[in-house]
Amino acid sequence: MSSWVYTSVDSVRGKHQKGDALWVHGSNSKRTKTSESGEYTIPSNPKTPTSGHSTSSRPIGRDKAKRKGKSKVTQSDSTNAQVAAELHALRLAQDNENELVKARLQIEREKLKRPSMKMYQKMLIKLLDKEHLSPEDQEMKHRLMQIVFGK
Repeated sequence: MSSWVYTSVDSVRGKHQKGDALWVHGSNSKRTKTSESGEYTIPSNPKTPTSGHSTSSRPIGRDKAKRKGKSKVTQSDSTNAQVAAELHALRLAQDNENELVKARLQIEREKLKRPSMKMYQKMLIKLLDKEHLSPEDQEMKHRLMQIVFGK
């Protein structure tokens, strides 16, 4: 680990990396050794920039990309309003459907009550046909009249 720290020039870019030459697009920017002392020279190629600046631009940085992303938020306000309107319409449709389901359930409950009402009416008629009623029958007649006539 310590040998790496001593041999590298920068913690991000090592001694043997090319630096700005990495960003050159479409050109050959390799250096060649010309002397025994280890000096490097850049070959004289007309396609290769000699000033060290690349002809193509570097990729955008983190902060610029962040600013670019934040600027798009204002453009999506109309999209958000459109989505909100669609959600509202969907909610209204679901509310209407729920009301229909409630109405159907109410109709089903009424259908289920009808046979029991008929049964209560038949029981009341039988009790009314009797001449003499016991106290239990009198109480039953009173309850059935409340159920059937709602008194």
